[in-house]
Amino acid sequence: MDNKLNLKFKIWLEKDGKAFGNGPYELLNGVKERGSLRKAAQDMNMSYSLAHKLIKSLEERLGYPLIERTVGGSGGGGSSLTQDAEHLMQNYHAFIQEAETSLDRLFQEYFVKKDGSQ
Repeated sequence: MDNKLNLKFKIWLEKDGKAFGNGPYELLNGVKERGSLRKAAQDMNMSYSLAHKLIKSLEERLGYPLIERTVGGSGGGGSSLTQDAEHLMQNYHAFIQEAETSLDRLFQEYFVKKDGSQ
């Protein structure tokens, strides 16, 4: 059994409740990659209705649309990210990377001895 301490954390942004975190980031990234909210939800084992409600709730909290939807047509409908969503995702990703680096440094400083033991 490993008795070594490990750092675990969750970070999310709030605005009248949880407004953005890793789950919404992954969902939007799926929309960006797949061009479809339905396909992104499927990839996350999430129902389309739950994904749609989540996006609507986030858009209300944030005050701007995250997804542009295209209905029907010869190739069917689809979804793409708004510029605001792209900007939010870029900032969130950069922030999380920097936070992980900073938190790891602090963890090392407070919980790991100079010889690498705890």
